[in-house]
Amino acid sequence: MSQMKDSKKANEIAEERMALIAPLLAPGLDKETVRKLRETIAENNKVSQRSLDRYLRSYHTEGFSGLLPNGRNPEANYKIPPDIVEAAIQLRRELPSRSIPTIIEILEMEGRVEVGFLKRTTLQDALQRAGYSASQMKIYRDPTYGSQRFQRLHRNDLWQGDIKYGPTLTINKLTVPTYFSCLLDDATRMVVHGEFYANMTESIVEDTLRKAVTKYGIPKRIYFDNGSQYRTHWMKRTCKLLGIKLLYARPRNPQGKGKQERFNGTLDQFIAETTLDNIQSLTELNEKFRAWLDTCYTKACHSAIGTAPEIAYRSDSMPLRFIEQDLFSRAFLHCESRKADKSGCISFGGKKYDLGIQYAGQTVDVVFDPANTEILTIEAQGNAPFTVRELQVGEHVKPRPERPDASVKADHSRLLDAASKQYKANTVEHHRAISYSSEIRKE
Repeated sequence: MSQMKDSKKANEIAEERMALIAPLLAPGLDKETVRKLRETIAENNKVSQRSLDRYLRSYHTEGFSGLLPNGRNPEANYKIPPDIVEAAIQLRRELPSRSIPTIIEILEMEGRVEVGFLKRTTLQDALQRAGYSASQMKIYRDPTYGSQRFQRLHRNDLWQGDIKYGPTLTINKLTVPTYFSCLLDDATRMVVHGEFYANMTESIVEDTLRKAVTKYGIPKRIYFDNGSQYRTHWMKRTCKLLGIKLLYARPRNPQGKGKQERFNGTLDQFIAETTLDNIQSLTELNEKFRAWLDTCYTKACHSAIGTAPEIAYRSDSMPLRFIEQDLFSRAFLHCESRKADKSGCISFGGKKYDLGIQYAGQTVDVVFDPANTEILTIEAQGNAPFTVRELQVGEHVKPRPERPDASVKADHSRLLDAASKQYKANTVEHHRAISYSSEIRKE
């Protein structure tokens, strides 16, 4: 392998030398034209005229092979002092678009090296070895380069979520778009839940997470992109109650969702097959999807893990973590924020609810079941959750509740007392610091 690299390097050097002398090989050139042309080539490429003459003689004698290095390993030809290489690297880092001839010119103008000491190919090789060639600098500046693969060791360590456009159905001559919501286990590639929906609101994310947790327990972490369906108060509250660490992908960083994108590519095969069927409903679409998922994905060998996702998931040693029904029900209720008015009441769903005068002006979380808003659960910071019912307005005005005492009577100003005390203390110190007795005795 080393000999192959040496041969390739030698050929590259010979090709560069050939490119330098090619203009001098044109037929019909007189001596004066050759002289001026040689001076121009030497000046533009920072190479001596003696070297050009040597290349010409070697080419006329041996042809292209005469331009090859003289049997020496090009890797051993680096004779640039380390401090000069560091100076060249600094110039390249300051402006990555700087060419090798420009870097050489700057070093010569600054007096760091003598004119003609640095050769273009030699310095280029030195920068290449140090990792600062022009092509390498482009890679370093590319924000998407070098995204490292990652994979959790055990099931339910991390779930990834995503929403994808599904097939468009024609139902009763009406066009119905569909949207696919999915949660994928990172370690085993198991789809813990996936389903097609008729909308792409936050409700489909809530439903997907609820069904996944019901079947496979609670994950340690969950990872979403920055879609509005995921960045919700409900998601933060639910994950906090269930002890799930909520993670979001960095903006404009699709590499972090690579596993999910890989599955989406596989899902496209199913979507393509659905175009051949006359699917009449969303229910039928999801039935066909579950059959395809179980047969063609869950039980099929996945190239990245070397086994089927179902086998990988079920053979994992990490125990599943489930929660009690009461906490489960509470975690998956809906939650919205409301601010109580001056009387301690909130408006919710066009109805009034009395929280109590102590909550006047406070913002609270309203936890509720969308199917039944007669009773609401109120979560306020620093207080235990409690339930409230709809405020019933009667024929008579409800007695005004007693408000906590907001003020107390005072017979003197504590601010003025403190200021007077401080003033007297400052006056005493001032008298002690300045004394005129010695001056009076002198007079």
